[in-house]
Amino acid sequence: MFSGSKALTESPSGDVPDVAVDNDVLIKAASYGLIDELWRTESIGVLGAARYVVAGRLARMDLAGDRAAAQQAAVEFIDTAVVLEPTDDELQLATRIETTAQRKGLSLDAGESQLAAILLGRAVPLFETGDKRAIRGFEALLDELVELAGLHGKLRSLEQIVLRCADAGDPNSLAHAICSEPGVDKSLSICFRCFSPPPYGPALDREGLESYIEALRAAAPRVLEP
Repeated sequence: MFSGSKALTESPSGDVPDVAVDNDVLIKAASYGLIDELWRTESIGVLGAARYVVAGRLARMDLAGDRAAAQQAAVEFIDTAVVLEPTDDELQLATRIETTAQRKGLSLDAGESQLAAILLGRAVPLFETGDKRAIRGFEALLDELVELAGLHGKLRSLEQIVLRCADAGDPNSLAHAICSEPGVDKSLSICFRCFSPPPYGPALDREGLESYIEALRAAAPRVLEP
């Protein structure tokens, strides 16, 4: 399962990935069997622990499909990614982010805080997260930590990732992949009509997906990608 890593090790002076991706997005993409489709043209960066965290979470999930295959696909994909290990300065910023979030009652975990600090320290263009609460949390923290000003327009939600994929490929194939695991993400299952009988579903409800994105944009107008 855990083959030797082929990944490059990222450093402040090394190559910068197109996007930093959190574990939640990777877990959901692997569950759907879409891990290659969602990042066809972008180089991604992940935290060093991602391959173990993602595989471990997938092993405990109640999936309709083959969990072992999802784990293997995730690990193989992560092994081609840029590994983002935070520097001491980045860890200090991540700690300030997490501590401030806890004080304000906001939902941010250590991985999300570290990826945000790395993005800011290395000018990574985008940060993709499957956690809408984290996006709203970073929005609120803009008013608390001046260091986070560089997050403006840099966060991309799972719904935005999926909509871009639908526009670039086959939305019907995407719908069937998502509806094969309707319990993985409630909002995507609704937007792809996973619970509607044929011929109404599975099918992309573009208006519904855009509505979810705009609702998130209303809650996080500064940090969400335009």
